[in-house]
Amino acid sequence: MTRREFIGGVLAFGMGGPTSVSAVDGTEPVPPKPNLRFGVLSDIHIGGKKEAATTAEKVLRYFASEHVDAVLCPGDIAHSGLIGELEAFAAIWRKVFPENGRRVELMISTGNHDVDAWGGRWKRFTEEQMDAQRFSWKDNPQKTWRRLFGQDWSLIWRREVKGYTFVGAQWSSLNPPIGDYFRAHAAELRGDKPFFYCQHAHPKGTCHGTYSLGDDKGESVAALAPFPNAVAISGHSHCVIADERTVWQGAFTSIGAGCVHEGAGGFDYDNVTAHWHPSSRTKLMGSLADPQLWGGDAKGGGCEIVEVYDDRLVVRRQSVAFMRPIGPAWTVPVPARVGGPFDFAVRAARRQADGAVPQFAPDAGIAATFCPEGHALESAAHRGEPCLYVSFPRAQTVKGSRVFDYTVEAFADGRPAPVVRRLIAAGFAYPEECADLPGECLFSANELPPGRTIRITVTPRDCFGLAGKPMASTFVNVARDHGISGRARAC
Repeated sequence: MTRREFIGGVLAFGMGGPTSVSAVDGTEPVPPKPNLRFGVLSDIHIGGKKEAATTAEKVLRYFASEHVDAVLCPGDIAHSGLIGELEAFAAIWRKVFPENGRRVELMISTGNHDVDAWGGRWKRFTEEQMDAQRFSWKDNPQKTWRRLFGQDWSLIWRREVKGYTFVGAQWSSLNPPIGDYFRAHAAELRGDKPFFYCQHAHPKGTCHGTYSLGDDKGESVAALAPFPNAVAISGHSHCVIADERTVWQGAFTSIGAGCVHEGAGGFDYDNVTAHWHPSSRTKLMGSLADPQLWGGDAKGGGCEIVEVYDDRLVVRRQSVAFMRPIGPAWTVPVPARVGGPFDFAVRAARRQADGAVPQFAPDAGIAATFCPEGHALESAAHRGEPCLYVSFPRAQTVKGSRVFDYTVEAFADGRPAPVVRRLIAAGFAYPEECADLPGECLFSANELPPGRTIRITVTPRDCFGLAGKPMASTFVNVARDHGISGRARAC
């Protein structure tokens, strides 16, 4: 079965919700009703992705079906900073949540694409048209926000929903006074009851670990540190919410919102490229966004529903493409505490002790083929170059620990060091039942000498970097030279 057939079959499987858990006596337990339920969708990028508006409506209708009390958007609704892009979202919102329907609170913190990005010149606008359409121009924010969303525009906003406080800050280039606000309101925000803080960039060094971008300079971290009951929700990185590092707890709680149209994992991987990123220009492999890999941009995206109880949050992650849960819901205790169950180091140590790391099946193996005329996975810069194509089955999930990435090493006789490829696991962003996709990578023929024995090892790792047992196979490159057809022969 090809990847396209597999993905198409899973999509045809249809919608599905979380599996219910039976009580000991076989009856269905009645779950307690949360005090508050809100949806989170981030990084829609209307105007940049042709399917963005359709995706936004799909997610909002899902939230409506779940009877959320509010929807939180941590930025990048627009792609090019144009008022028309925000108008498109406002129209979708009114379509799904009409004013004469049940009250659902909409809360938005702008991102860099809403405020800084500017696409008027791409559309050949005149200077007057650009001034009129640019959201961040002069008094446009105040006029636009009131007209589209019926809300006052403010650099720091605050809402109360069913007795819970939400505070949000606009994109950092507007210089929202985050520290001043929390110092001024410290007395009323302190306590055991959680409050929620929304900004576009991840608070520095919190959720998604090293994949947090550096756009937050630490002001929000300093502002939230005195509040163990604070729950920050942010987007911007487009990081996959299948990643266990989506939730971080230390002095406070930080939750990554992901992106509704794609799942990213960092540009230091050999199978992750982007035309605008400098590291992509020399990579041998094409992008994971290629349909042969993750099945296209839209299939890595996700959204969240957060259910709020007196002493905990339940975070439910939903795949937008498959409309199925990405994994089990997380129960996150609040207030946070350093060294608690969602501390990264604590979780990694517990997994290591429990042997909860991804492993290859005992009968798994590696396949390798030399391709003298190149391979479809090659990037545009290397199209048609002779290469070695390596594939292997997905590492199995062990005690809930999914494979996040692979290290593939090719050791050639006579070479002092291996050639190394680091790969994000294809399908990691998918629901577990949809994620059984093989690993694939390429080595340039110039990197591996012909006529030599080549030993290939593959090591699976989880999102905390914990490694499973490596799998190895040995091959002989029987090509006389890289311009003549040859095959890798297993030893």
